[in-house]
Amino acid sequence: HIEAVHAARDRHSDMLVLAGSEVDIHADGHLDYDDDLLGALDIVVASPHASLKQSPEIATKRLLAAIEHPLVHIIGHPTGRMLGRRPGLDPDMHALVQAAAAHGTALEVNANPRRLDLRDAHVRSAVAAGCLVASITDAQAAEQFAFLRCGVLTARRGRLTEAQCV
Repeated sequence: HIEAVHAARDRHSDMLVLAGSEVDIHADGHLDYDDDLLGALDIVVASPHASLKQSPEIATKRLLAAIEHPLVHIIGHPTGRMLGRRPGLDPDMHALVQAAAAHGTALEVNANPRRLDLRDAHVRSAVAAGCLVASITDAQAAEQFAFLRCGVLTARRGRLTEAQCV
């Protein structure tokens, strides 16, 4: 699949075509894919999807391990919350934004209206720390690309600047 995406990139030099994947951050901070596979990808979004009731200390260590991984570009929905369904992780967001800024790892504003994770207050902290922020729709179907508006509004409330937006 990666080779096919790279071939498409070669055929369409007028646009940016990237091979990427969202990978799980396991409960212990290890990633779903090995480094050889991660290294072949152009963009890696690492996200927590399970074990979302960890203590704040363990959740922070887990997410810091992913932030510090040299092949991770973006941390997706860092708390894993689902509004009205589960609160998700409660990591030390100050520590995460500081580490993300130091490592050049972006934090995601997941624009799905059931997530909105990062919150606007977290975006504000990321902006103050000089951290990069990505707004991603998390679209599972074509009509969900419209969710981007929710992410943009959250980023604006957090005072995200163009320079810090990826």
